[in-house]
Amino acid sequence: MTILHPQQPVNNMNPEDVFFAVDDLGTQTGYGYILYQLQPGLYPDCPVNLYFSIEGDASSRYLLFGALVARARQLQNVNPQLRARLYTSLDPEDVQGREFFLHNGFDLDESDSVVALQMPFGDGRIPMSCTVAATPLNTWDEQQNLLSRLQMNEITYLDRNGLMELMHMPHFIALGLYRNAGLIGEAIMAGQGEQAELTAIYIEPSSRRQGMARALLHRTMAIMAAEGVTQVSARVMTRSLPQQHLMNDFGAVPMRVNMIFPGIYLN
Repeated sequence: MTILHPQQPVNNMNPEDVFFAVDDLGTQTGYGYILYQLQPGLYPDCPVNLYFSIEGDASSRYLLFGALVARARQLQNVNPQLRARLYTSLDPEDVQGREFFLHNGFDLDESDSVVALQMPFGDGRIPMSCTVAATPLNTWDEQQNLLSRLQMNEITYLDRNGLMELMHMPHFIALGLYRNAGLIGEAIMAGQGEQAELTAIYIEPSSRRQGMARALLHRTMAIMAAEGVTQVSARVMTRSLPQQHLMNDFGAVPMRVNMIFPGIYLN
């Protein structure tokens, strides 16, 4: 069995970051790739996060795993002064997968979890020199501009189709936080009936650690409460201290685990 790279980019990934496992007859038996992510806002203690994925039979997975770890070591040297973590995703019920990664020295401490937030009292105080206003989303350009701002602030899981689905829900709000007329953060929340979910929230780097996210989330939840929402949930990455601190400010109570992320620090 041999590990090969494609001749051309695959799904906008560089050929050297994509791996094929091929048997002696030339038949593909496995596939893997690795993504380099610089995420100082989400993980200030470990800005470089290298996500990898593996598919294939048992033999292919072992070979691909070795090749991906070797590639991760190379990518780590792009910014050797920054702490780096190699990780993947796994269904919480995948016992065999958990054993595989534990055997290879990975921890299982990180997960994508859903928490319930306590509804705050009142409208909340907006910091001095700040105002809030609904983000305009009437045109294609306005919608794309919002998605671009989210991506610039490390929120990459929401695309235009997802945004359109949220906008058509009975409860929907995209709320911007402005300081001296300049946009410094936004929150998106949507739902139906008495329930809503915080889909995204960000604060521009220069305005973080000043209580801005707390104030923005409080006002967003207050607007939803006025529409009859009594239960708000949010997805949180358990390894992200900024996310954990913000959720804890609203009495976060764990509800369920969507995915676990076996990982290992490279330095």
